[in-house]
Amino acid sequence: MPRCHVSTSPPTASSTTTQDSPEERLEQVAEVVAAANEHADKFRSESRSALLLPFDDPKEAFKAKSDLDLVRSLAVFSLCRIQPLVKHSEGILKWSRRLFSAPLVDAVVRATFYRQFVAGANGEDIKPRLKYLADNGIRAILDYAAEDDVEADKDGSSEPNEMVVVRTYAYEGEALCDKRMGIFLKSIEASASADGQGFAAIKVTALGVPTLLERVSVALVAIKRLFASLDADGDGSVTEDQFVEGWRSIFHVEDDAKVREIFRRIDSSEDGRVDYVDWSSKVSVFDMASIAAHCRESGPFVAAVLTQEEQHLLKAMIERVDTLAKAAGAHGVRLMVDAEHSYFQPVIDAVVSHLQADHNRAAPVLYNTYQCYLKDSHERLELDLERARRGGYKFGAKLVRGAYMVLERRRASQQGAESPILETIEETHASYDGAVNVLLDDIARETGTELLVASHNQRSIERCVEGMAARGLSPSSGVYFGQLLGMADNLTFVLGRHGYGAYKYVPFGDVAEVMPYLIRRAQENSDMLGGVAKELSMMRTELWRRWLG
Repeated sequence: MPRCHVSTSPPTASSTTTQDSPEERLEQVAEVVAAANEHADKFRSESRSALLLPFDDPKEAFKAKSDLDLVRSLAVFSLCRIQPLVKHSEGILKWSRRLFSAPLVDAVVRATFYRQFVAGANGEDIKPRLKYLADNGIRAILDYAAEDDVEADKDGSSEPNEMVVVRTYAYEGEALCDKRMGIFLKSIEASASADGQGFAAIKVTALGVPTLLERVSVALVAIKRLFASLDADGDGSVTEDQFVEGWRSIFHVEDDAKVREIFRRIDSSEDGRVDYVDWSSKVSVFDMASIAAHCRESGPFVAAVLTQEEQHLLKAMIERVDTLAKAAGAHGVRLMVDAEHSYFQPVIDAVVSHLQADHNRAAPVLYNTYQCYLKDSHERLELDLERARRGGYKFGAKLVRGAYMVLERRRASQQGAESPILETIEETHASYDGAVNVLLDDIARETGTELLVASHNQRSIERCVEGMAARGLSPSSGVYFGQLLGMADNLTFVLGRHGYGAYKYVPFGDVAEVMPYLIRRAQENSDMLGGVAKELSMMRTELWRRWLG
């Protein structure tokens, strides 16, 4: 008998002190970012798109870069490919500070890694870099890079291999979550855009208790598995009679009429069948306690029920995301919710889809992020698209390949579970390109869907551009492209100069503040940087062309 066992050009040196708060720093740069993005829009409007973009032409790709820019990039990327150096970079820096003077070490870092990956320390500092981007049709996505008040995951388990600005936050109290929300609000204000093409990014683990978020994710998985138990034939939907029969086998039922009433409340389309979109749209973690009270036997479903305190904290976290979404809508900003570890993702997906129904009526203000190296990414994307269609709201998505491959596989191995990650890079490429095609098809249907292609993979970007052309989509059709500052410039600059929606994640902060960020950037992206041989070769070719005439 079924039971309730439902398993579950470079900037100048900083001219200000580092004592300004993050909020003050964001206020300083807001006007600079807005002006630069407006200039980038003007450049885009005067640019002409092309199907065959010259990503492989060193002269075209790097024509905006000076010889010094190229030499520095060559040096930095070459160092980042030396795994032992990157792995022990923090210790090497500490040793260098003892052997030499700290100011000397900071000066070397400022001239190399800092200038490569960071825009500057304040509003005045970042002006040259943002103008440089804007002159090439590239807009900025602001990222405050100092991490003094944002504690990273102690076990160092975050190991990105794709374009994701990754930080994992430790919970230190509701007041700290509110403070982080305030910083995100300033970032949204700094990204304000009259045309709705400004972007800002947030992480849900900065706005709530990470241990709670994992608990909620377990509860959501239990709700999903309860539906699977009701769907006895596994065809993805249940009729009213199947629902009643399944419900009776799991719960104490006094009157079938009450169960039929539950079914009809869930059957929003009134077609006599309930599928998972119907189910997940009507059954939430806040309903679990009342449902579990009727379980015939205790089990994982009952164990997954949230306490009153946990429900209170979850509501507070949802309210913070709601506040940020309201601010984003008011300022013409697209708010991207970053993807995180797979054991956080169910609650992130649930919160985003819930708030999209409120905030994405007129435009896709709120974007969810899909890590396409996950085996369930295609299913989740299709479900969320269907929710948007039925709910009558606009859908927004950011696509990345993935950010935590080593961690996810190690955790699955330790738990004796199947890895959530696709087995090969070829499968991940196919998953990513397939997701792009799904969204391009939806955009072509003029549903109001928007897409941010966040990738350093040239072939994926080429396929997206080709897909846009094949569907008659212009560069201004709601498809955007994003890369990290200082990386994949041959892609971003070519896209920007040809009128496409090109963006750079632009970190800022003083050298001392962003040192942890720079170390993390080198460590987290060392694998990805190991694959930039083509870009390095193009840089060398361009330098030889310039020097030898």
